[in-house]
Amino acid sequence: MSVIGKAALLTMAVSTLLGVHDETAHASGGPFTTAQDGEQNLDCGNSHELVSVNVLRTIRRERTCTRPGSRDADASAVGGTALGPQFTTAQSGKQNLHCGNSADVMTVNVLSTVEEETTCQIVDDSQDLPGRARASHTRSVEEPGSVGASAVGGTALGPQFTTAQSGKQNLDCGNSADVLTVNALGTVSKRTTCEAVDGSSSHGPGVHRRGQATAMNGTAAGPQSATAQTGRQNLHCGSDSDLVVLTVPEPNEPTPGGLDKSADCRAVDRSTTRH
Repeated sequence: MSVIGKAALLTMAVSTLLGVHDETAHASGGPFTTAQDGEQNLDCGNSHELVSVNVLRTIRRERTCTRPGSRDADASAVGGTALGPQFTTAQSGKQNLHCGNSADVMTVNVLSTVEEETTCQIVDDSQDLPGRARASHTRSVEEPGSVGASAVGGTALGPQFTTAQSGKQNLDCGNSADVLTVNALGTVSKRTTCEAVDGSSSHGPGVHRRGQATAMNGTAAGPQSATAQTGRQNLHCGSDSDLVVLTVPEPNEPTPGGLDKSADCRAVDRSTTRH
């Protein structure tokens, strides 16, 4: 679809939202469709605003996400129809992070400062000993024919992220698929930090659950990002698929304040399995 065609569809979407107050977007779980099964999977700090206008103000957002888990099974997510951006995420396995991603349609920042910081951290120092009734990723066995994680995008009049991660320590963080960003005489700073550290140990047989990861985009009037990761320690970070970015520098400044984005991803595996 051409840029002009996408812009026309976006205009229709905004007009529909402004003219029909009682109508909502229909999707499996809404614009955010997420399925997570496994141990310590994080899906947080993602942004999917339709229209954001900031004039003469300061905005600071800080998100810190930590969470343990205890299950291990397949995950499947299917997007629906959304009058705006859409995230469809499925994560299965151990220590999968999907954080700090941005799929905003329109951002206008004039004489303002926007600071966003997202921190996702998982540390597993668990000890799995004989006789303990505890779910452990290293003790799970992949069943024949298992599909792992599967994500299928829907229809969105805006950007779309479709992500499936299965296995161990897959990080998908700090990616951007915004449509239009206008920054005039202001500063926008977005920082994403993702860290997965596995120092767990298991006494007895251990088989890492891998499974398959499948991600399939749907239809979107805007940038699209489809990511499928399976196995161990796969990182997809800091990818930029923005469509239009306009920056007007501050007067008498050697460099424009502009748009500052950074993504820091780290996966460390110190786990041990003893028989």
